[in-house]
Amino acid sequence: MHAYSTLREVVRGAGGSLVEEHLHPEAFGSAYAVFAGHGPRFRLVWDGKESYGLLQVEAASGQWKDQGPLVRERVGGSFSEMPAFLATVERLVAGAEES
Repeated sequence: MHAYSTLREVVRGAGGSLVEEHLHPEAFGSAYAVFAGHGPRFRLVWDGKESYGLLQVEAASGQWKDQGPLVRERVGGSFSEMPAFLATVERLVAGAEES
């Protein structure tokens, strides 16, 4: 769950307000957290079995739509695609439309 926790703190550090969190250690450490910003709610999803994270935004229909890149933890604790992930987080926090 370390990778998920790290990404969650990246989102919080960019201004996302945590409103809900669901941890599933029995499901390979999968988890998700819902955040509020200046636009629609969005969430960070961590797939513990496949070891990747992604962002999703809540559409008016209530469906969740994938946003930005998948991020994977690398050996040593860094993540693939971190600059693009962070740019997506900042856009979602600001409430900007998908570019």
